[in-house]
Parts: sequence; C-alpha cells; structure tokens
Amino acid sequence: MNEEKFTGKAGYYAKYRPSYPAVLVDRLYNLTKADAVADIGAGTGKFTEKLLAKPWRVTAVEPNLDMCRELARTVNGKAEIFTNSAEDTGLPSHSFGLITAAQAFHWFDEEKFREECKRLLTPDGRLAIIFNSRFQGGIMPEREEICRKYCPLFGTRGHVGIRSAEEGDRFLRNEYFTSVEVFQMENPVMMTREHFIGDSLSRSYAPRENDENYSAFVTELRALFDRYQKYGKVSVSYTTTCYAGKF
Repeated sequence: MNEEKFTGKAGYYAKYRPSYPAVLVDRLYNLTKADAVADIGAGTGKFTEKLLAKPWRVTAVEPNLDMCRELARTVNGKAEIFTNSAEDTGLPSHSFGLITAAQAFHWFDEEKFREECKRLLTPDGRLAIIFNSRFQGGIMPEREEICRKYCPLFGTRGHVGIRSAEEGDRFLRNEYFTSVEVFQMENPVMMTREHFIGDSLSRSYAPRENDENYSAFVTELRALFDRYQKYGKVSVSYTTTCYAGKF
C-alpha cells in the first residue's frame, strides 16, 4: 500500500471529496448481516462515517498519519482505528463479516490484500470494493486537460491498479473473487468554486502549495469553473460502483 501519497492533502480530502450514498450501506448490511466490519484504507473516514449508521462494530485501518487525524475527528470515538497497511492490518483472524475498501483498492498490493482478507473474514464474509467514478461529460474533459498540463502523475493509476476502467471492471467481476455481486447507483454532486478546486487539490497527483505548478493549476481551474458555473455551482456526476465478493 502506498502510504504517503496523501500526506498534506488530508484537509482537502476530508472537506471536498464526495461521500457515498446511504443506500449502499443499506445494501451491504442486508447482504451480509455482519456483526463487525473493517474499513481498510479508510482515509479521512468518508465511508467509515457511513458505516457507523448501522449497529455493527466498525474498525478502520489507515496508515497515513495525516489522514488518520481527520479519520479520528470523523468517527469521534465510534470506531477503533489501526494505523497499519492494507496488506498487514494486525487485526484478529476470522473476525469480520464484511471488509470494505472505498476509493482505495488501487493503492493496494492486490494479491497480498486478498490473502489478508481471507485471513480476516468469517467463513461467509465478503469484501466490498467501492469506487466513485466521475462521468466524463460537462466540465470534466477540460478539467482533465488542465490536470494533464500541470500534473505529471495524472492518469498513471487507472481504475484498479494500472488497469483502465473497463479492464478493472472485468478483473473484479471475473478474476479477483470466486463469486461477486455488483451494484451501481448515481451520486450527483453540486460544487461551488471552492469545492471544485478543493476536490481537484485532494487528488494524489495534484500539485501541493509549494510546487511550482500549483498557482497556474489553481488559476486555470478557477477560470474553467467560471465558464461553466450557473448560479455559483457546477454539477459533477458520479456513479458509485460496489463489487461485493467472496473468496
């Protein structure tokens, strides 16, 4: 697991990244009937917070200390936090009916993570791999051009590891699990200019404030937002996809 990619970005991530539909947690709860869930690669707790709506015991694993500080504020003592890696969580064996990885799987060593999940899950337990994917219409193509111009690492990780979205979908449907249920739901987000820029700066590839590309990156994002905004906001369409599989 890459543990330092988001150092210095936790504040942006916590404030501006999109959350997840509550109905997704309803689906997972009804599907698994789990007593305990582990959210691995929990980041600032965007998905962990949603899990707290159900009566299962919630554990969060996040190795990045900047992200962990935001995570602790988010869960406010309602979940146990471990600062370990996804591949070596330090959690007790066969203790979780559900493991979740929301917007995080592409940073893991896939095979080591699978073995760790097999160790952690109860006999009928599931791993849910979740992604928020942006619809590539509206403002997004021009935003991506700005990212390509100023962010050398933009586009290097793909949907799952180094795969494209289509390849990643096939991999999770057909290769990673012995069986899997897949469900999708729309997750539209209305963004102010502050939100739009903050979301962009929260990305792993985005320049930090002391980088030479930072000012030009933000300036072009502001101009882009102003061209598309209506009544001070732009709409960004996300689709939340969940692969809930067994090994």
